[in-house]
Amino acid sequence: MTSYETRIREARSNFSPSFMLLADFMLDSYRQAAFLTATELAHLLDIDPATVVRFSQLLGYRGYPELQREIREKVKKELLIERKVEPGTSTEAAESALQEVVRSLEFTRRAFPIEAAERLITALDEAERVIIMAEGLALSSARCLASWLEAVGYTIHLAGGSPSELARAVAGAHKGDLVLAIEVTEETPFIAHALAGVKKIGARTAALFVTPSSEIARHADLVLNAPVNPKPGIGQVLLDGMVYALIQMLIFARPGRFEKTYDRVRVITQAMIEGNPE
Repeated sequence: MTSYETRIREARSNFSPSFMLLADFMLDSYRQAAFLTATELAHLLDIDPATVVRFSQLLGYRGYPELQREIREKVKKELLIERKVEPGTSTEAAESALQEVVRSLEFTRRAFPIEAAERLITALDEAERVIIMAEGLALSSARCLASWLEAVGYTIHLAGGSPSELARAVAGAHKGDLVLAIEVTEETPFIAHALAGVKKIGARTAALFVTPSSEIARHADLVLNAPVNPKPGIGQVLLDGMVYALIQMLIFARPGRFEKTYDRVRVITQAMIEGNPE
């Protein structure tokens, strides 16, 4: 039997804007959809209940209840049925890796430096500009944080990937800047040297990292780090988790900044779906 996910992906090129909303919700929020009636789902997405029925029928189901039963079965399997793991298999390797991630994230959750994160949020508001430095495995987390901050009005400069780029950031730094170094592993001494350089200029410095012994901590006024020294791959996951937590704290502490951006993004997204980007 073809799954509802496959049916959606095969048919979505022909979807109307309302069907596209439903498709995305069914794929991304299926656990929530499993417990919503057609009327409740329609109200949540601001569409007509009949659209939910037509969507289900277009996918080959007799109606929404049949589609919902399949979604509920998927959720039931995820929550109640324990996967069998055979020793010495790739399944065991995957299970072991994910358990290690869960344990490390739990340690990080318990020891997340809330007070330091709150001081960092204040420092972001006070800074004339925020310079984010990163390299290697930390670049994706740095780009994510930079994107969020820039979207809500912070002046951001992202530097990383090469000594020359970091050197230009140091040369252009000013006393009113906040310089945030982000690191998974200390791949080179360049980030630590760059942070030391901007600290001499008088800029405020901060460090977000997952290896407690990292050299960048010596040059940071504000320190946020995970409590464990993980493998690099897990370290990247922990760093992403810390960035996510920081962003959520910022959304809570400065809701006005984000609400305006969300509203604008919704308007632009709807215009793009309707083929009217203006």
